[in-house]
Amino acid sequence: MQSLNRRQFLSRSALAATGVATAAALPSFAWADPLGLPIGIQLYVVGQEMQKDAAATVKQIAQIGYKEVETAGFGSFKTAKELRKALDDNGLKCPSAHVPLKLNDLQASFDDAHALGCTYATSSVPQMWLSSMTPPDPNMTDAQKKAFLSKASSTFLAPLKPDQFKALADDMNKVGEAARKAGLKFCAHNHTMEFAMDGDKPGYDYLLSHTDKDLVFFEIDCGWMTVAGYKPGDYAKQYPGRVKMLHIKDFLPYPKGASTGGPIRPDGAEIGQGVVNYKDIFAGVKGTGIQHVFVEQEGPYSRMPAMQAAAVDYKYLHSLS
Repeated sequence: MQSLNRRQFLSRSALAATGVATAAALPSFAWADPLGLPIGIQLYVVGQEMQKDAAATVKQIAQIGYKEVETAGFGSFKTAKELRKALDDNGLKCPSAHVPLKLNDLQASFDDAHALGCTYATSSVPQMWLSSMTPPDPNMTDAQKKAFLSKASSTFLAPLKPDQFKALADDMNKVGEAARKAGLKFCAHNHTMEFAMDGDKPGYDYLLSHTDKDLVFFEIDCGWMTVAGYKPGDYAKQYPGRVKMLHIKDFLPYPKGASTGGPIRPDGAEIGQGVVNYKDIFAGVKGTGIQHVFVEQEGPYSRMPAMQAAAVDYKYLHSLS
């Protein structure tokens, strides 16, 4: 990570404070986004801040104006219960948690989801069940993340093959049933590798059509689906009731062939500052039963600190109202 001199540090701190203050000053009626839902944030966006001081980070997220969060670990808190208290103290709800969901120990993740007050126990990378690698730490530095992605690119971030789609669908049904018995709903989040072709259709279609509609739900990452060349609205309409949540993510211009785990990985951008067209996306998914939306900006945070970016993301989404 590049070091900052005193002038750079003070300048960026002032910019971040301005961004938070500006977003917090929005009138109260502005919290309804184009889908009529409160804007949430996946805490992965501010993962390093959460690791340093989770209590202060949660407070800042609430001050920006976010009403909901989706978790990715507990940051500097030790338990889900501690994080839940901080969320409650700041008026934040946590309808979904990205949890490890280890096939041989699902109950531990279910217990954390319940402690956080979640409806959904969500897997950020379900195909990790087909690999022996452990999940990434949400608080990785950019350098650590790059090293992890390099190692993962040949395993669970590689395009899936037809036999893997079948195995994954079977696992998703099993986890969905276990979640139901635990009083939760299982949700699967996508990247680009689910859109490898399976015959004449993307494998993502196989996952939707070969999992139980009452047990397995989907969280579309609009950014990664766009990079893969597909539209969230098409899937939300074709498979009614299956897509419950959206990740709102933007990217700077990227060349053809970009992907999550390949040699060309697009750089993240503040929402509305990249090439993902959210006016079209919101119009396409309107009326399809989306229940929650979460900002999830990717790094690197080269133009502004993550917390300031979170404020910019929030303000842009409400400008679409």
